[in-house]
Amino acid sequence: MVEYRFSEKFEKRFLELEKKFPKRSSLVMWALHLAQEDIGYITPAAVDYIAARVGVSPAWVKGVVSFYSMFREKPIGKYHLNVCSNLMCQLMGSDKIEVCIHEKLGIKDGETTPDGKFTYTRQVECLAACGYAPAMLVNNDFHELLNAEKVARLIDELQSK
Repeated sequence: MVEYRFSEKFEKRFLELEKKFPKRSSLVMWALHLAQEDIGYITPAAVDYIAARVGVSPAWVKGVVSFYSMFREKPIGKYHLNVCSNLMCQLMGSDKIEVCIHEKLGIKDGETTPDGKFTYTRQVECLAACGYAPAMLVNNDFHELLNAEKVARLIDELQSK
């Protein structure tokens, strides 16, 4: 197995987090965020490394990874489209956004475009935007009050970058 260690930048951030969380197991989620930011997704080697650094079992770390939809276990595209699938977004038309994404990019939930530019994930349970539904995250940029036309324009803008 390929070994993983935090890069120098992320090692410094981890050491700062250690000071804030005296209960070691509380570091798991933060360490996973660091690893994902560092390498783009959570590898088995990163799970083992974090478990050893924090002092919990790899199964504990893997449980956190598999529970939270924000952690990825495989590479994703440059632009990660996360459409809220909660009830309010569904009532306000998130299904039309899904159709738009499929038609514009040719990908469905969990897929990445062949050029590696876009990944689509609809399984995001809630983006806490019920008053502004339907909502979508593009990487960490929040978009709300969407419809198919707005999403199509956004995809066109991103494709031109």
